Amino acid sequence: MSNQKKKRSGTVSNSPLPLAIVAIFGAAAGLTFIVAEHSPRATKSGIENSVPIVEAELSSETTTEVTATTAESTESTTLTTVSETTESKPLPPGSVTGIKLSFTDAALKVGDDPVMPLVTMTPAEADDKSEKWESTDEKVAKVDNLGNITAVGAGSCIVRVTSVNNPAVFAEVKVSVVDPNKTVTAKTKTADGTTTASQTGGNTETTTAANTAAENTRADMQVIDGITYFDGVMIVNKTYTLPQSYNPGGMTADTRAAFAELQEAAKADGLTITSVSDFRSYETQDTLYHNYVARDGQAAADTFSARAGHSEHQTGMAIDCNWAGDAFNTTPEAKWLAENAWKYGFIVRYPQDKEAITGFKYESWHIRYLGKEWAKKIYDSGLCLEEYFHIDSKYAE
Repeated sequence: MSNQKKKRSGTVSNSPLPLAIVAIFGAAAGLTFIVAEHSPRATKSGIENSVPIVEAELSSETTTEVTATTAESTESTTLTTVSETTESKPLPPGSVTGIKLSFTDAALKVGDDPVMPLVTMTPAEADDKSEKWESTDEKVAKVDNLGNITAVGAGSCIVRVTSVNNPAVFAEVKVSVVDPNKTVTAKTKTADGTTTASQTGGNTETTTAANTAAENTRADMQVIDGITYFDGVMIVNKTYTLPQSYNPGGMTADTRAAFAELQEAAKADGLTITSVSDFRSYETQDTLYHNYVARDGQAAADTFSARAGHSEHQTGMAIDCNWAGDAFNTTPEAKWLAENAWKYGFIVRYPQDKEAITGFKYESWHIRYLGKEWAKKIYDSGLCLEEYFHIDSKYAE
C-alpha cells in the first residue's frame, strides 16, 4: 500500500489572566470586559486497510484577547493580548508507522496446531516493536501475546495485532474455523433445491441441494454460510457450490501475494507467467457459461466451463495462466507450473487423465491457491482434490 497519513489538528486554549482576577480588577475600575477566544476547529482523517501510517501533527494557533471598555467612553483599552503557536511536530524518532503480516487469511480446524503470522513493523529502526494481539471472538479462535492463533470452535472471527508504540497502526487476520468433531447432516427440504444443513451442537447453515444431493455424515465436512469445507479447505466443484452473494471483490490477498512470488520464481528460470483470468463474479460466470452453451451446446460446455456458483474463479483463489486453451499444454510454462506451482501454495486443479473425477477436462493453465502446506500435501499424494478428500464432482441434474 502506498503511504497513508493520519493528521490531527487540535485547539490549544491558553488564557494569560485568570478570569476571576480580571473580573475583580474590572469591578474595581468600573470596566466592562469582553473575552474573545479564537482557535481552529479540530479535524481528524482516517486510516486505510491494515497498514496505517501516522506521520505528523499539524500546527495550531490560539489567540486570547481581553479588552476593557470604560462606561463613559466608547474608546477601548486592550489589557492583554497573547498569541501562542505550536510548531509542526513529526512522530518521535523510532515510532512504528506500519505493520505487514505474512498472511491475512487462515482456515483452521479445531485440534490443529496453532498458526502464527510473521509480523514486520516499519521502519526497521523503530525503537519499540511490541505487539498487542486480540480476537473478536474467542469462542472461535484465541490468540496469545506472541500471535499464536488457536482454533476453538466453528465459525469466523478477526484476529488483530496492534502496535503498542503507535496504537493507530494495526493489521488483521481473517480466521475461519471448522470442527471435525462435529457432524454435519444435510437434507433436501424444498423442491427448488434449497436444503438445510444442521451441525450437531446447535449450528445451522443454509446451502444448495447441489452441495448435498443425499444425506452426508462426514466428520471432516462443514458448511459455513453456504460454503463447504473439508478439513478447512474450501471446495467448489460441480457438487459443492458458492452462494450467489459470495464475492471477495478480486483475488484474495494471500492468493495475490503467492502468485507474485510464483511469478518471480518463474522469471528467475527464464519464464513469464501471467494471469489472463482470475476472479469472476457469479454474474460474470453465468454470462460466460451461457455464451459457451449457445456456441457449443450444454454437454460440451460442461466439460470446460463451470455453471454459475460452481466456478473456482468466484473464490478469488483460482487463476488461468498465460493462455486458457489446449495450446498452453505443451509449453515450457505449463511444465514449470506442473512441477513448481505447489512450492508457492498452488495446485494444477484439473490434472491430465482426471476428467472423470474432477468433472472438467485437463487444464494445465488453471491453478488453485490452497496455501503451501495443503498444496504440498496434494502434490505429494499425486491425487486431485476430489480424490484426496473422497468427494464427487457431479451436477445434481
